[in-house]
Amino acid sequence: MPARRWLILILAAAVLGRAAFLVFFGDTLSLDASGYDDYAVNVIDGHGYTRFDDRDGDSDVPPLYPLFLVGVYSVLGRDPIAVAVVQIGFEMLTIVLLAWIGRRVAGQRVGLLAAAFYGLYPYLLYQNLSANDTGLFIMLLVGAIALAYRVHDTRNWRWTLALGGVLGLAALTKSFVLLLFPLLALWWWRQIGLRDAVRLALAAGLAAAVVIAPWVIRNSRLHDSLVLISTNGGSNLHQGNNACVADYLSRGWDAQWVDCLEPTPGDLSETAADRWHREQAIDYLRDHVSGWPDLFGTKLRVLWSPQIMPHGLPPDANRQDDAVLQYNTAAFRAARVVHVLYFGPLLILGALGLVMAWRRGLPVGPLAAVIVAVTVTYLLFHPSTRYRSPADPFVFILAAYAVVRLLGRPVRSIVT
Repeated sequence: MPARRWLILILAAAVLGRAAFLVFFGDTLSLDASGYDDYAVNVIDGHGYTRFDDRDGDSDVPPLYPLFLVGVYSVLGRDPIAVAVVQIGFEMLTIVLLAWIGRRVAGQRVGLLAAAFYGLYPYLLYQNLSANDTGLFIMLLVGAIALAYRVHDTRNWRWTLALGGVLGLAALTKSFVLLLFPLLALWWWRQIGLRDAVRLALAAGLAAAVVIAPWVIRNSRLHDSLVLISTNGGSNLHQGNNACVADYLSRGWDAQWVDCLEPTPGDLSETAADRWHREQAIDYLRDHVSGWPDLFGTKLRVLWSPQIMPHGLPPDANRQDDAVLQYNTAAFRAARVVHVLYFGPLLILGALGLVMAWRRGLPVGPLAAVIVAVTVTYLLFHPSTRYRSPADPFVFILAAYAVVRLLGRPVRSIVT
Protein backbone atom coordinates (compact mmCIF):
# COMPACT_ATOMS: atom_id res chain seq x y z
CA MET A 1 0.00 0.00 0.00
CA PRO A 2 1.36 3.47 -0.83
CA ALA A 3 2.91 5.44 2.02
CA ARG A 4 0.30 8.18 1.74
CA ARG A 5 -2.49 5.70 2.43
CA TRP A 6 -0.64 4.33 5.44
CA LEU A 7 -0.28 7.86 6.77
CA ILE A 8 -4.00 8.52 6.26
CA LEU A 9 -4.79 5.33 8.17
CA ILE A 10 -2.50 6.43 11.02
CA LEU A 11 -4.17 9.83 11.13
CA ALA A 12 -7.60 8.24 11.09
CA ALA A 13 -6.69 5.89 13.94
CA ALA A 14 -5.29 8.81 15.94
CA VAL A 15 -8.45 10.88 15.43
CA LEU A 16 -10.69 7.94 16.36
CA GLY A 17 -8.69 7.29 19.52
CA ARG A 18 -8.96 10.90 20.61
CA ALA A 19 -12.63 11.09 19.70
CA ALA A 20 -13.27 7.94 21.76
CA PHE A 21 -11.48 9.58 24.69
CA LEU A 22 -13.73 12.62 24.43
CA VAL A 23 -16.82 10.42 24.33
CA PHE A 24 -15.92 8.20 27.27
CA PHE A 25 -13.63 10.41 29.36
CA GLY A 26 -14.44 13.93 28.24
CA ASP A 27 -15.82 14.69 31.69
CA THR A 28 -12.28 14.44 33.10
CA LEU A 29 -11.26 17.54 31.13
CA SER A 30 -11.64 20.73 33.15
CA LEU A 31 -10.66 24.32 32.58
CA ASP A 32 -10.69 24.91 36.34
CA ALA A 33 -7.63 22.66 36.65
CA SER A 34 -5.68 24.75 34.14
CA GLY A 35 -3.37 27.49 35.33
CA TYR A 36 -3.77 29.17 31.93
CA ASP A 37 -7.54 29.65 32.01
CA ASP A 38 -7.45 32.62 34.41
CA TYR A 39 -5.16 34.51 32.05
CA ALA A 40 -7.39 33.88 29.05
CA VAL A 41 -10.55 34.90 30.91
CA ASN A 42 -8.94 38.10 32.19
CA VAL A 43 -7.70 39.03 28.73
CA ILE A 44 -11.18 38.51 27.27
CA ASP A 45 -12.74 40.54 30.10
CA GLY A 46 -10.37 43.41 29.43
CA HIS A 47 -8.30 43.04 32.61
CA GLY A 48 -5.02 42.44 30.79
CA TYR A 49 -2.62 39.52 30.90
CA THR A 50 -2.87 38.53 34.55
CA ARG A 51 -4.16 35.73 36.75
CA PHE A 52 -5.01 38.16 39.55
CA ASP A 53 -8.16 40.20 40.11
CA ASP A 54 -6.25 43.09 41.69
CA ARG A 55 -3.41 43.56 39.20
CA ASP A 56 -3.18 44.95 35.69
CA GLY A 57 -0.61 42.41 34.60
CA ASP A 58 1.90 39.74 35.55
CA SER A 59 4.43 37.55 33.79
CA ASP A 60 4.32 34.34 35.78
CA VAL A 61 3.75 32.06 32.77
CA PRO A 62 4.70 32.42 29.08
CA PRO A 63 1.97 33.99 26.97
CA LEU A 64 1.41 31.87 23.86
CA TYR A 65 -0.87 29.20 25.28
CA PRO A 66 -3.13 31.60 27.24
CA LEU A 67 -3.47 33.71 24.09
CA PHE A 68 -4.33 30.55 22.16
CA LEU A 69 -7.10 29.93 24.69
CA VAL A 70 -8.31 33.48 24.12
CA GLY A 71 -8.71 32.64 20.45
CA VAL A 72 -10.56 29.40 21.15
CA TYR A 73 -12.86 30.98 23.73
CA SER A 74 -13.63 33.91 21.44
CA VAL A 75 -14.64 31.65 18.54
CA LEU A 76 -15.97 28.46 20.15
CA GLY A 77 -16.75 29.50 23.71
CA ARG A 78 -15.11 28.66 27.01
CA ASP A 79 -15.45 24.89 26.77
CA PRO A 80 -12.79 22.22 27.48
CA ILE A 81 -14.14 20.07 24.64
CA ALA A 82 -13.69 22.93 22.18
CA VAL A 83 -10.09 23.32 23.36
CA ALA A 84 -9.54 19.57 22.95
CA VAL A 85 -10.97 19.52 19.42
CA VAL A 86 -8.65 22.31 18.27
CA GLN A 87 -5.69 20.56 19.88
CA ILE A 88 -6.56 17.36 18.01
CA GLY A 89 -5.78 19.41 14.90
CA PHE A 90 -2.34 20.18 16.37
CA GLU A 91 -1.82 16.47 16.95
CA MET A 92 -2.60 15.61 13.32
CA LEU A 93 -0.07 18.16 12.05
CA THR A 94 2.50 16.78 14.49
CA ILE A 95 1.95 13.26 13.14
CA VAL A 96 2.46 14.43 9.55
CA LEU A 97 5.65 16.29 10.48
CA LEU A 98 7.00 13.30 12.39
CA ALA A 99 6.42 11.08 9.37
CA TRP A 100 8.40 13.55 7.26
CA ILE A 101 11.27 13.80 9.77
CA GLY A 102 11.49 10.01 10.12
CA ARG A 103 11.56 9.62 6.33
CA ARG A 104 14.21 12.34 6.03
CA VAL A 105 16.39 10.67 8.65
CA ALA A 106 16.06 6.99 7.82
CA GLY A 107 13.46 6.20 5.18
CA GLN A 108 9.74 5.84 4.60
CA ARG A 109 9.12 2.89 6.92
CA VAL A 110 10.78 4.66 9.83
CA GLY A 111 8.70 7.78 9.25
CA LEU A 112 5.41 5.90 9.16
CA LEU A 113 6.28 3.76 12.17
CA ALA A 114 7.32 6.82 14.20
CA ALA A 115 4.06 8.55 13.25
CA ALA A 116 2.12 5.49 14.38
CA PHE A 117 4.01 5.31 17.69
CA TYR A 118 3.11 8.93 18.37
CA GLY A 119 -0.44 8.78 17.06
CA LEU A 120 -1.24 5.78 19.29
CA TYR A 121 0.71 7.01 22.33
CA PRO A 122 -1.79 6.51 25.21
CA TYR A 123 -0.26 9.12 27.52
CA LEU A 124 -1.08 11.96 25.16
CA LEU A 125 -4.75 11.00 24.87
CA TYR A 126 -5.36 12.86 28.11
CA GLN A 127 -2.37 15.15 28.24
CA ASN A 128 -2.63 16.79 24.84
CA LEU A 129 -6.40 17.18 25.00
CA SER A 130 -6.27 18.96 28.36
CA ALA A 131 -6.04 22.73 28.70
CA ASN A 132 -2.25 22.84 28.98
CA ASP A 133 0.51 23.87 26.61
CA THR A 134 2.02 20.42 25.92
CA GLY A 135 0.31 19.66 22.59
CA LEU A 136 0.92 23.15 21.20
CA PHE A 137 4.55 23.07 22.28
CA ILE A 138 5.18 19.60 20.82
CA MET A 139 3.73 20.72 17.48
CA LEU A 140 6.00 23.78 17.40
CA LEU A 141 9.03 21.75 18.48
CA VAL A 142 8.48 19.04 15.87
CA GLY A 143 7.90 21.74 13.27
CA ALA A 144 11.16 23.45 14.24
CA ILE A 145 13.14 20.22 13.88
CA ALA A 146 11.59 19.59 10.45
CA LEU A 147 12.64 23.12 9.47
CA ALA A 148 16.16 22.50 10.84
CA TYR A 149 16.52 19.67 8.33
CA ARG A 150 15.17 21.86 5.53
CA VAL A 151 17.66 24.59 6.44
CA HIS A 152 20.48 22.04 6.34
CA ASP A 153 19.34 20.70 2.98
CA THR A 154 18.67 23.99 1.19
CA ARG A 155 20.66 26.75 2.99
CA ASN A 156 17.60 28.81 2.09
CA TRP A 157 16.98 32.10 3.91
CA ARG A 158 13.22 31.63 3.97
CA TRP A 159 13.47 28.27 5.70
CA THR A 160 16.03 29.73 8.09
CA LEU A 161 13.80 32.65 9.04
CA ALA A 162 10.84 30.28 9.38
CA LEU A 163 12.89 28.12 11.75
CA GLY A 164 13.73 31.15 13.88
CA GLY A 165 10.12 32.27 13.91
CA VAL A 166 8.81 28.87 15.00
CA LEU A 167 11.46 28.57 17.73
CA GLY A 168 10.52 32.08 18.86
CA LEU A 169 6.89 31.02 19.19
CA ALA A 170 7.97 27.86 21.00
CA ALA A 171 10.02 29.99 23.41
CA LEU A 172 6.86 31.92 24.22
CA THR A 173 5.53 28.57 25.43
CA LYS A 174 8.61 27.04 27.08
CA SER A 175 11.73 29.20 27.07
CA PHE A 176 14.22 26.31 27.36
CA VAL A 177 13.75 25.74 23.63
CA LEU A 178 16.30 28.53 23.11
CA LEU A 179 18.94 25.93 24.05
CA LEU A 180 18.36 24.39 20.63
CA PHE A 181 20.07 27.27 18.84
CA PRO A 182 23.64 26.38 19.90
CA LEU A 183 22.92 22.65 19.62
CA LEU A 184 21.57 22.96 16.08
CA ALA A 185 24.43 25.29 15.17
CA LEU A 186 26.87 22.63 16.37
CA TRP A 187 25.18 20.03 14.15
CA TRP A 188 25.22 22.37 11.16
CA TRP A 189 28.90 23.04 11.80
CA ARG A 190 29.69 19.32 11.63
CA GLN A 191 27.54 18.88 8.53
CA ILE A 192 28.07 21.97 6.37
CA GLY A 193 31.00 23.88 7.87
CA LEU A 194 31.54 26.65 10.38
CA ARG A 195 30.83 29.65 8.13
CA ASP A 196 27.43 28.42 6.95
CA ALA A 197 26.54 27.22 10.44
CA VAL A 198 27.24 30.63 11.99
CA ARG A 199 25.38 32.43 9.20
CA LEU A 200 22.29 30.24 9.52
CA ALA A 201 22.28 30.28 13.33
CA LEU A 202 22.54 34.08 13.43
CA ALA A 203 19.72 34.50 10.91
CA ALA A 204 17.46 32.07 12.78
CA GLY A 205 18.33 33.72 16.09
CA LEU A 206 17.46 37.16 14.69
CA ALA A 207 14.08 35.89 13.50
CA ALA A 208 13.39 34.39 16.93
CA ALA A 209 14.39 37.66 18.60
CA VAL A 210 11.91 39.57 16.43
CA VAL A 211 9.12 37.23 17.54
CA ILE A 212 10.04 37.42 21.22
CA ALA A 213 10.87 41.15 21.34
CA PRO A 214 7.32 42.54 21.78
CA TRP A 215 6.78 40.34 24.83
CA VAL A 216 10.17 41.26 26.31
CA ILE A 217 9.36 44.95 25.86
CA ARG A 218 5.97 44.47 27.51
CA ASN A 219 7.52 42.65 30.47
CA SER A 220 10.27 45.20 30.88
CA ARG A 221 7.81 48.08 30.95
CA LEU A 222 5.55 46.24 33.38
CA HIS A 223 8.30 45.36 35.85
CA ASP A 224 10.83 48.14 35.20
CA SER A 225 13.49 45.47 34.69
CA LEU A 226 14.51 43.01 31.99
CA VAL A 227 12.22 39.94 31.99
CA LEU A 228 12.80 37.69 28.99
CA ILE A 229 9.76 35.39 28.94
CA SER A 230 8.35 34.78 32.43
CA THR A 231 9.03 35.20 36.14
CA ASN A 232 8.47 31.59 37.22
CA GLY A 233 12.04 30.47 36.60
CA GLY A 234 13.22 31.25 40.12
CA SER A 235 10.36 29.42 41.85
CA ASN A 236 10.76 26.40 39.57
CA LEU A 237 14.50 26.34 40.28
CA HIS A 238 13.83 26.51 44.02
CA GLN A 239 11.20 23.74 43.85
CA GLY A 240 13.76 21.54 42.11
CA ASN A 241 16.72 22.26 44.37
CA ASN A 242 16.04 22.07 48.09
CA ALA A 243 16.42 19.79 51.07
CA CYS A 244 13.41 17.55 50.49
CA VAL A 245 12.84 17.43 46.73
CA ALA A 246 14.93 14.30 46.14
CA ASP A 247 12.83 12.46 48.72
CA TYR A 248 9.59 13.74 47.20
CA LEU A 249 10.63 12.70 43.69
CA SER A 250 11.83 9.26 44.78
CA ARG A 251 8.39 8.66 46.34
CA GLY A 252 6.66 9.62 43.10
CA TRP A 253 5.48 12.99 44.35
CA ASP A 254 5.61 16.16 42.26
CA ALA A 255 8.27 18.71 43.22
CA GLN A 256 5.63 21.46 43.09
CA TRP A 257 3.95 19.86 46.11
CA VAL A 258 7.07 20.29 48.25
CA ASP A 259 6.04 21.69 51.62
CA CYS A 260 9.44 22.27 53.22
CA LEU A 261 10.40 25.60 51.64
CA GLU A 262 10.63 28.82 53.56
CA PRO A 263 7.66 31.08 52.79
CA THR A 264 8.35 33.79 50.24
CA PRO A 265 8.69 37.20 51.91
CA GLY A 266 5.38 38.98 51.44
CA ASP A 267 6.77 42.42 50.56
CA LEU A 268 8.58 41.36 47.38
CA SER A 269 7.59 42.37 43.89
CA GLU A 270 7.10 39.70 41.23
CA THR A 271 10.63 40.08 39.89
CA ALA A 272 12.14 40.37 43.38
CA ALA A 273 10.37 37.15 44.41
CA ASP A 274 11.79 35.48 41.32
CA ARG A 275 15.30 36.56 42.33
CA TRP A 276 14.73 35.46 45.95
CA HIS A 277 13.74 31.95 44.88
CA ARG A 278 16.69 31.73 42.52
CA GLU A 279 19.09 32.79 45.25
CA GLN A 280 17.63 30.20 47.64
CA ALA A 281 18.16 27.45 45.09
CA ILE A 282 21.71 28.55 44.25
CA ASP A 283 22.59 28.82 47.94
CA TYR A 284 21.28 25.31 48.54
CA LEU A 285 23.28 23.86 45.64
CA ARG A 286 26.44 25.68 46.72
CA ASP A 287 26.10 24.51 50.32
CA HIS A 288 25.26 20.87 49.52
CA VAL A 289 27.67 19.84 46.77
CA SER A 290 28.03 16.39 48.35
CA GLY A 291 24.32 15.81 47.74
CA TRP A 292 24.48 16.51 44.01
CA PRO A 293 24.83 12.84 42.92
CA ASP A 294 21.67 11.88 44.80
CA LEU A 295 19.73 14.99 43.73
CA PHE A 296 20.57 14.92 40.03
CA GLY A 297 20.61 11.13 39.84
CA THR A 298 17.06 11.06 41.23
CA LYS A 299 15.95 13.74 38.77
CA LEU A 300 17.44 11.84 35.83
CA ARG A 301 15.82 8.57 36.86
CA VAL A 302 12.44 10.21 37.39
CA LEU A 303 12.62 12.18 34.15
CA TRP A 304 13.17 9.12 31.96
CA SER A 305 11.21 6.58 33.99
CA PRO A 306 8.52 4.65 32.06
CA GLN A 307 6.30 5.19 35.08
CA ILE A 308 4.05 8.24 34.87
CA MET A 309 5.30 10.95 37.18
CA PRO A 310 3.76 12.00 39.52
CA HIS A 311 2.28 8.71 40.66
CA GLY A 312 1.41 9.51 44.25
CA LEU A 313 0.08 12.27 46.47
CA PRO A 314 1.87 13.18 49.71
CA PRO A 315 -0.31 13.67 52.79
CA ASP A 316 1.11 17.18 53.28
CA ALA A 317 0.94 18.22 49.62
CA ASN A 318 1.23 21.96 49.08
CA ARG A 319 -1.56 22.45 46.54
CA GLN A 320 -4.10 25.12 45.70
CA ASP A 321 -7.01 22.85 44.74
CA ASP A 322 -8.09 19.23 44.59
CA ALA A 323 -7.30 18.78 40.89
CA VAL A 324 -4.22 16.74 41.79
CA LEU A 325 -6.49 14.10 43.35
CA GLN A 326 -7.08 12.84 39.79
CA TYR A 327 -3.72 11.08 40.07
CA ASN A 328 -5.28 8.66 42.57
CA THR A 329 -8.35 7.70 40.52
CA ALA A 330 -8.84 4.20 39.10
CA ALA A 331 -8.53 5.52 35.55
CA PHE A 332 -5.13 7.03 36.27
CA ARG A 333 -3.93 3.88 38.00
CA ALA A 334 -4.84 1.87 34.89
CA ALA A 335 -3.20 4.51 32.66
CA ARG A 336 0.07 4.13 34.57
CA VAL A 337 0.22 0.40 33.77
CA VAL A 338 -0.55 1.02 30.10
CA HIS A 339 2.14 3.71 29.95
CA VAL A 340 4.83 1.43 31.36
CA LEU A 341 3.93 -1.31 28.86
CA TYR A 342 3.89 1.14 25.92
CA PHE A 343 6.67 3.62 26.64
CA GLY A 344 9.09 1.28 28.40
CA PRO A 345 9.94 -0.88 25.35
CA LEU A 346 10.03 2.17 23.07
CA LEU A 347 12.48 3.90 25.39
CA ILE A 348 14.83 0.90 25.22
CA LEU A 349 14.43 0.71 21.46
CA GLY A 350 15.02 4.46 21.20
CA ALA A 351 18.34 4.19 23.05
CA LEU A 352 19.33 1.28 20.82
CA GLY A 353 18.23 3.16 17.72
CA LEU A 354 20.32 6.20 18.69
CA VAL A 355 23.46 4.06 18.98
CA MET A 356 22.75 2.22 15.72
CA ALA A 357 21.94 5.39 13.80
CA TRP A 358 24.98 7.24 15.16
CA ARG A 359 27.29 4.40 14.13
CA ARG A 360 25.85 4.40 10.62
CA GLY A 361 26.26 8.16 10.29
CA LEU A 362 22.55 8.97 9.97
CA PRO A 363 21.61 12.64 10.54
CA VAL A 364 20.15 12.28 14.04
CA GLY A 365 21.80 15.40 15.47
CA PRO A 366 18.57 17.46 15.73
CA LEU A 367 16.78 14.56 17.43
CA ALA A 368 19.58 14.23 19.95
CA ALA A 369 19.57 18.02 20.42
CA VAL A 370 15.98 17.95 21.66
CA ILE A 371 16.65 15.03 23.99
CA VAL A 372 19.72 16.80 25.40
CA ALA A 373 17.89 20.13 25.83
CA VAL A 374 14.97 18.51 27.65
CA THR A 375 17.27 16.46 29.89
CA VAL A 376 19.54 19.35 30.85
CA THR A 377 16.59 21.65 31.55
CA TYR A 378 14.76 19.32 33.87
CA LEU A 379 17.87 18.13 35.64
CA LEU A 380 18.41 21.78 36.49
CA PHE A 381 14.78 22.41 37.45
CA HIS A 382 12.45 19.49 38.31
CA PRO A 383 11.14 16.59 36.21
CA SER A 384 7.78 15.03 35.42
CA THR A 385 6.39 12.93 32.59
CA ARG A 386 4.58 15.95 31.12
CA TYR A 387 7.77 17.97 31.07
CA ARG A 388 9.65 15.14 29.35
CA SER A 389 6.93 14.35 26.82
CA PRO A 390 8.12 16.89 24.18
CA ALA A 391 11.18 14.68 23.74
CA ASP A 392 9.11 11.51 23.31
CA PRO A 393 8.32 11.97 19.58
CA PHE A 394 12.05 12.01 18.83
CA VAL A 395 12.60 8.91 20.95
CA PHE A 396 9.87 7.29 18.83
CA ILE A 397 11.75 8.09 15.60
CA LEU A 398 14.85 6.41 16.98
CA ALA A 399 12.77 3.48 18.24
CA ALA A 400 11.20 3.11 14.79
CA TYR A 401 14.66 2.98 13.24
CA ALA A 402 15.71 0.26 15.69
CA VAL A 403 12.59 -1.78 14.90
CA VAL A 404 13.17 -1.55 11.15
CA ARG A 405 16.83 -2.49 11.53
CA LEU A 406 16.09 -5.38 13.88
CA LEU A 407 13.54 -6.72 11.43
CA GLY A 408 16.28 -6.75 8.82
CA ARG A 409 14.82 -4.12 6.54
CA PRO A 410 17.28 -1.90 4.65
CA VAL A 411 17.26 1.66 5.84
CA ARG A 412 19.08 4.51 4.12
CA SER A 413 19.18 8.14 5.01
CA ILE A 414 17.42 10.36 2.52
CA VAL A 415 19.64 13.31 1.65
CA THR A 416 18.29 15.95 -0.65
